[in-house]
Amino acid sequence: MAQQFPDMVERLLSSPSAEERRMALITLGKLRYHRLVQRVMIILQTDRDKEVRAMAAWTLDILSAPEGVPALIQAMYDEDFGVRSNAGWALVHLAARLYPPMLLPEVIDVLHDPDHPDAQQMAYLVLKRIDHEVARRAIRDYGQ
Repeated sequence: MAQQFPDMVERLLSSPSAEERRMALITLGKLRYHRLVQRVMIILQTDRDKEVRAMAAWTLDILSAPEGVPALIQAMYDEDFGVRSNAGWALVHLAARLYPPMLLPEVIDVLHDPDHPDAQQMAYLVLKRIDHEVARRAIRDYGQ
């Protein structure tokens, strides 16, 4: 039975049905199943369905997966606001749970990317929610 769970979830993550992929991601998050974090990161970066990508960001948030930071940073560039928002909140929560300087430089890089105003806006919102001097300084310097 224990081996059946990962196999079943892995099949659902690869399903042609976006609803099944979303349900698999919800299951991974709710059960705090960390073994498929790498797969969730790939889904966040490549899935064609925006709701699946948003759920992948949510799953990384719930799993508190620091290895997901690069995928979450990249997701701030997603065309869909829901994906960007879930990725942003995941970064805020990871900063609170872990060590803010581990992800602040990447968020600040996004803040300074004028070619992507939606990503810039999300980076600004993320930095506003992180209680750390580096984040406050980045916001202050950005406004000047």
